[in-house]
Amino acid sequence: MYIALNDGWDAESQPAEFAYEFEGAVLRAGSSETRFDGVRNEYALDSLLRVLLSWKLAGCNGFLLHAATVVRNGKAYVFTGRSGAGKSTVASLSPEGSVLTDEISLLRFENGVWRAYGTPFWGEFRAAGSNTSAPVKGIFRLVQAAENRVTTLRPMELLRVLLPNVLFFSAEPQANRRLLEILGQAVEGISGYELAFRKDPAFWEVLPE
Repeated sequence: MYIALNDGWDAESQPAEFAYEFEGAVLRAGSSETRFDGVRNEYALDSLLRVLLSWKLAGCNGFLLHAATVVRNGKAYVFTGRSGAGKSTVASLSPEGSVLTDEISLLRFENGVWRAYGTPFWGEFRAAGSNTSAPVKGIFRLVQAAENRVTTLRPMELLRVLLPNVLFFSAEPQANRRLLEILGQAVEGISGYELAFRKDPAFWEVLPE
């Protein structure tokens, strides 16, 4: 796929399959070409890259999730929640080199397995990350508490956890139906939990192996 960063839209370029505008910057994406026009700062580019990735993933059984991902014993533990839920805290309490991301995780179904990837989008933790992936052990909704405990979530409960934390920017009904199909597959194929935790590394002791 060809990607270009430009000052203005070239009228001779192919029609866009997907377009999105953010603070005067415009993303136009197609099957073979993606253009970013009028980008004036890295914040706008970062935002449009998130939009682009969420659109592309819908076509290959994946989605972006507000979540920290930590790899332990070869498995990805995905910790989700809104800002302030504790994603960066979990990352900071995890072993060095094990954190793929503390803010935006990429989940994708491939070869019969859900896998989690890191992304270049970081929160407060801001580690270097690594270009790797791991099969998902579980998705954990974070709740800060006085003691550590894990509660299993049913698929519909997990879906309610995911919906407000998924990054998706298309208003097209067909695209939204496709996203719901992907999330439906995810909650049937991935174990979901609520993790009540206090701010120390002992929370790992209550997580499933």
